[in-house]
Amino acid sequence: MEPSARLPVLSCAEAATAEAAWIAGDARKSGELMTLAAAHLAVRAAGVLRQPARRVLVLAGKGNNGADAILAASFFVDAGAEVSVVFPQGAPKPGQPTKVWKRFGRGMTVVPAGDLPRLARRSFCLILDGILGQGFRGKLPAELARFLRSTQALRGLRVAVDLPSGLGDDSTGPAFRADHTFSLGCLKSPLLAPRAQRFVGRVRVIDLGLPYPPAAETCATLEALASLRGPRDARTDKRHQGRLLIVGGSDDFPGAVLMNTLAALRSGAGLVTTALPRPLVPRAAPAIPEAMWRGLATDRHGTLTLASLRKLGPTLRNKDALLAGSGMGPTSESLLRRLVKAFPGALVLDADALRPGVVAAARRAAPLVLLPHAGEFRRLSGHAMTPATGRAYARKHGAIVVLKGPLTCVTDGTRVVHIPLGGPVLARGGSGDLLAGIVASVLARHATLGLTPFDAVVTAVTWHGRAADLLGNSLGEEAVRTTDLLAELSPALLG
Repeated sequence: MEPSARLPVLSCAEAATAEAAWIAGDARKSGELMTLAAAHLAVRAAGVLRQPARRVLVLAGKGNNGADAILAASFFVDAGAEVSVVFPQGAPKPGQPTKVWKRFGRGMTVVPAGDLPRLARRSFCLILDGILGQGFRGKLPAELARFLRSTQALRGLRVAVDLPSGLGDDSTGPAFRADHTFSLGCLKSPLLAPRAQRFVGRVRVIDLGLPYPPAAETCATLEALASLRGPRDARTDKRHQGRLLIVGGSDDFPGAVLMNTLAALRSGAGLVTTALPRPLVPRAAPAIPEAMWRGLATDRHGTLTLASLRKLGPTLRNKDALLAGSGMGPTSESLLRRLVKAFPGALVLDADALRPGVVAAARRAAPLVLLPHAGEFRRLSGHAMTPATGRAYARKHGAIVVLKGPLTCVTDGTRVVHIPLGGPVLARGGSGDLLAGIVASVLARHATLGLTPFDAVVTAVTWHGRAADLLGNSLGEEAVRTTDLLAELSPALLG
């Protein structure tokens, strides 16, 4: 069972059918799969804790989801944790769940479900929700719905096994409110539903190497970074590692284009030229000496002028990619239209370049990549940002669109790839500017990396998200600067 660069997005029923077909009634296979899932779950849960798990609470259902949670908790018992287990539905079912409890439940304390108010007065390092799994659908029984509502009073890091209990195909009503959800095997589609967003927390996928059927939507895994991990060709030249031009900035917003430049350099571009307002060059060049700088004329408002584009003519002709828009201000549309119309290569548009007129002018771009957040997407399309509306917009304009948000995805109008990485640590100014620089850098050398333009964008967004996860794990999500993420780009490639 080899790891995959992309895993399908499936309904719970589709995932269960595929897994049952692979197991084919073989108890040994079933046991091995459960052990593998539990081991991964324990490692991932320990990774987000950032401290030893001294007290663990398991909310275990009667079926396989509860068995997964108990088996995962047994790793914490072995590490010396105090583990308490609540069975809100009663004892485990005969078969694999009972076998797991009898074998691995030793050292765990069973607490009656009615004692939940007492447990709420304690603080746990980790709370594992394994009550209901992918087999749940429809409406919760009233007693279990009350129990799930009462779990909101529990204190500790809250981790859902596969899905938060109460979510499933066609489910309604309350659900366990998780800080992290680890979807097992593939990404379950109920986790992407609008109603799920207040329950799922940070969604991550654990690849178990199972043979799932193809799906219209997929999610990226860390295997997407494989093309960046190998050694470079021994005889490569800086001109073969991406020649990137960045155009942006204004007197009022100088920082965004500098973050573009820092990110592009840190993510491997061989030659980076940044064109920005001339008064900014004396400060930018000493701060980032690896880049080449082109100072351009500005108007009385401190924004780049149309006349300044003439200076860029020769520079445009020998570039593999152009990134434009960051920090240019709302009055820059005419300049941006003229700029993108003149460039025939890979074009990345962000921030102030995300306007209908600019996109319409970018007909020569090959490819055209757009990086909107929800507000920018509405400005472009007139619609709320969803995978469906993003796909339709990408198809209409022949673009690759990165829909930035808590659940970022990439679409080219046919494919949709979700990126279950990153999270609240990115909820600060400049995160998108770093992403734009990384996307442009990887896109500029996609041929050297052996990637299609679409795969290059998916790789770049995955890299950015993985670096954000490492930043959150190492420094937390509060006391960090946006540019701290750059130091995690290299560790993100280590696995």
